Amino acid sequence: MVIRLKKNKEKAVLNFHPWIFSGAIASGETGIEAGSVVRVESSSGEFLAWGHYDPKSQIRIRLFSFEVSADGTLEKFWISKWNSIYESKIKLLPKDTTGFRLFHSEGDGVPGIVVDCYHKTAVMQLKTPGALSLRDWLITFLFKLGFETILERNEKQEEKSSASPTFHKGSETEPIFLEHGIKFIADITKGQKTGFFLDQRDNRALVSRYAEGRTVLNTFAYSGAFSVYALLANAKMVHSLDISKQAIEICGKNLTLNGLNTEKLGNRHKSLILDSFEYLKSMEANFYDLIILDPPAFTKSIATVNQATRGYKDINMRAMSKIQTGGLIFTFSCSQHISFDLFKKIVFGAAKDAKKRVRILHHLTQSPDHGYSVFHPEGEYLKGLVIQVDGDT
Repeated sequence: MVIRLKKNKEKAVLNFHPWIFSGAIASGETGIEAGSVVRVESSSGEFLAWGHYDPKSQIRIRLFSFEVSADGTLEKFWISKWNSIYESKIKLLPKDTTGFRLFHSEGDGVPGIVVDCYHKTAVMQLKTPGALSLRDWLITFLFKLGFETILERNEKQEEKSSASPTFHKGSETEPIFLEHGIKFIADITKGQKTGFFLDQRDNRALVSRYAEGRTVLNTFAYSGAFSVYALLANAKMVHSLDISKQAIEICGKNLTLNGLNTEKLGNRHKSLILDSFEYLKSMEANFYDLIILDPPAFTKSIATVNQATRGYKDINMRAMSKIQTGGLIFTFSCSQHISFDLFKKIVFGAAKDAKKRVRILHHLTQSPDHGYSVFHPEGEYLKGLVIQVDGDT
């Protein structure tokens, strides 16, 4: 099946960008089923790439091969590609770490496929018809790698609690894995995404560098991973804040896993089941000297970027207004449509309105196993800054 592009619409493909939008297509769409492999040609009929077709998406074709002889119709093509990615990812892992992202969709040249590994458990998300067409081959591949539990989740689970995950092998629901030698549980059947945010691994380690002796607020805490790192680094006190009771329960389990139970911690840790926005408004000023702002994505489309911008600005302004002079804020956006430049402008606006002198100490991004292609800048979704609030302007 051949898809031909409109004249002068091949530039992005020649630059190895993996997406072809509906408006770039001149002909060839009639009768093609979702998930089918298509050959993409220029307006003059020259070969450009192979990709998977999706008639219901504005991103009509997601490209996986730019070699004319590698059309992706044979299992051996994918097994070879997946093996190469696996070997590369293993080399990227820090010592004593068994939780990592094996396949990162376009970032690894496997559009629509996400697989996160938690020791002997693999959790897969197949986000496109093309990815779904590879399900059986992928499950076989993960079997051969030796995973004892293989779970498939779909994105609808994040919106509908009634959606059920599918176990293709095993039945582990809360696998334990290591991150820099620290133990964590991944809530793979009920938690967000695949059960844990592996993309923050290096940023959590950076919190350890600054946490000693500080009073820490971990907003939108989810599984409490930032809190565990801070407490193990001898933070004076840590408050873990999340609106979800389920998230706070997982946080408690992760603390206990690392010997940080209530009896040992005393008043060094407190879990708060509260709305982070409301808490930042009402919290005591000058109490915390390290605040972590790691909210969920405030926007998933360009149409709501302005609304999201206001949300990010609000939480940053309130944190700046209340933190001790000289305190540190680890602030993040995981919204793909918020660029790093825009995020820095948001922080600038928050500092201006809070009338605080703020310095940027670090630029942060996703961990290396979540790397993105230089040809696909949209893959840089996680942006973060470590800022120091030096006092009033």
